[in-house]
Amino acid sequence: MKSTLKMILNLENGKTYTLDLVNPRADLTKEETVAFMNDLITDKAIVVGGVLAVSVKKAYIQSVDEQSIA
Repeated sequence: MKSTLKMILNLENGKTYTLDLVNPRADLTKEETVAFMNDLITDKAIVVGGVLAVSVKKAYIQSVDEQSIA
């Protein structure tokens, strides 16, 4: 099963930006994820079209089960 950590940040202009991390650690915690996202915001590391990320919206792990049919 393929898993992807989706980290969604709110931008200054009211839009959102999603960061994807493929195959995150199985023991990844909410606290670690939120702390990382807050560090990105504090360090002004995320700028989308000149617009800064200002807050955490949400984070979740998306799991996809791929089945070959051919």
